This record gives sequence, structure tokens and C-alpha cells, in this order.
Amino acid sequence: MKRADQRLRRKSDFDAVFQSGLRASSGALALRARRRADETVDDPCRFGYAISSKLGGAVVRNRIRRRLRESAGRLNREGDCKGLDLVIVARNGAAQADFGRLDATLTRLVGKMMRQAARRDEHDGRGEW
Repeated sequence: MKRADQRLRRKSDFDAVFQSGLRASSGALALRARRRADETVDDPCRFGYAISSKLGGAVVRNRIRRRLRESAGRLNREGDCKGLDLVIVARNGAAQADFGRLDATLTRLVGKMMRQAARRDEHDGRGEW
């Protein structure tokens, strides 16, 4: 799957993720998730990024986004994330965090989301929520 296909772009996709209910946060990042349709369960995750102008100017926000995009790409390349649409929300401290810290935090949050999604799938028995 191309890198461009691993991104959320439309407002409707972002809105669907924010309305789904799965969320987790840790330190400088918060994460919202939504399971995609059954036929895409084994496809890599798609990521969207929400970075407020309160965190800094364009240079600062783009630096945060580049770091998060690299980390998200690594998760998809290694197969650690499948079948979810995720929105990463940068919080205070994301601008000061180095890549290693952001990467570790995102990896931990994605793992948590995958476990929550699996539990919800078992509980609902449907695979989509």
C-alpha cells in the first residue's frame, strides 16, 4: 500500500474516527481509533494528524507531523497496526519531545488501541463498531 493510501484526508473520515469512542492518551499524544470495514481488516492502518496552532508556528507543527508520520510508517511497515483508522492528536509537550520519545509513546498507544479493538470485536462479535 502506498504511503498516500495510509493517510486520512477527508473531514468525514476524521469525524467518523472522533465519533467512534475508542481513545487513549499518554504524555504528549492522544489517539482516537475506529475499525474499518471487514474487507480492510488486514490492511495497514490509516493515520490522520491533528496538531493545533497553539503548539507553535508552522515550522514547529510540521516538525511534529514529520516525526509522527515517520513513526506511523514504521508501525505499518512492521505490521504492528492493521485495520484501524487512527487520528493522532498532538498535545502540549509534543514540540519539545524528541523523535524517540514520540515514537515510543505512539507505539505504546497503538498497541493499546489494537488490544481495545480486539476486545471490542470479541464482545460485539461483529468486527465493526
